Amino acid sequence: MCGCARSHLESKGVSVNLIVVSDMDVSHCRDCDGCRDGMCVLDDEMDVIYDAFATSDMLILACPIHFSGPSSLIKLVMDRFQPYWFDETLPHPSHAVALLCGGSPEPRFDATIYTMRAFAITTGMEWKGQYCLGDTDSGVDVERIRSGVSSFLDGVIGDGKG
Repeated sequence: MCGCARSHLESKGVSVNLIVVSDMDVSHCRDCDGCRDGMCVLDDEMDVIYDAFATSDMLILACPIHFSGPSSLIKLVMDRFQPYWFDETLPHPSHAVALLCGGSPEPRFDATIYTMRAFAITTGMEWKGQYCLGDTDSGVDVERIRSGVSSFLDGVIGDGKG
């Protein structure tokens, strides 16, 4: 889904910065309140994510559904955005969307959508919706993914300039 989104957006002239959290060293939030007076005090690769977040127009959150909820990795990253709870003036994208996939024929996306939507609103972004793809355990139909992701993103960005 991320690859399809990237290809589609780049074909419209949109600059894309794809960050794969599973390839990064990001620590758990310690709830130390060290970020109350600035950015997080932990020294890890979360700074890469903060920098991209501060300079982006739109955030696309993407993850598989695990036991009806978001993956632990995406939740780990969202939890590290406590500085935005304390300082609403920090730079951030204006919009957020989600790309979600679930293996079962009828995955339950609600808890993940709720969590991601709350994250977007809390960090100052307008929630623009989600694209949910189920039944991925039965096989991956790349054309189905490409078509669904492209249609969803076109509905969000229109001509690629919004």
